[in-house]
Amino acid sequence: MAINFEPKIGQILECNYGDYQYDENGVIVFKNYDYRLKPEMIKNRLVVVLNARIDPNACIVVPLSTTKDMGKLSRGLHVELGSGLIDELPYFKQQTRWAKADLVEQVSKQRLFKPRAMRGHLEQVLAREVVTLIQTAVIKAVNAGGLLK
Repeated sequence: MAINFEPKIGQILECNYGDYQYDENGVIVFKNYDYRLKPEMIKNRLVVVLNARIDPNACIVVPLSTTKDMGKLSRGLHVELGSGLIDELPYFKQQTRWAKADLVEQVSKQRLFKPRAMRGHLEQVLAREVVTLIQTAVIKAVNAGGLLK
């Protein structure tokens, strides 16, 4: 069920980004703008909330991924989150993840859900220090690194 509350900064939620549209041969259709387009983020992902007050019906989030990209990590666009940082979940195993700040996005709260935990739902907020690292990476991702000097 979609959230109907204002999440906290640093809160871990699940986001259903949707999918690409495929033709009858299984090839991605690139000209239907009503669907996600490559290289946009797809499928259900854990996200970190960075701003829940941008709009009453939306949040700014950064998706988490288990795929490491050394190029973007070395440029400060991805932030490594250790394997013990996020609690174990039935559909998201406890493992190292990367906050992909270059994929920061405003999403509708209709796409956001509390992740299911072993019992109930996850109620986890990342430490302020971790959120600051992600926010700094977002600043770099929007080519505003000069503001950090």
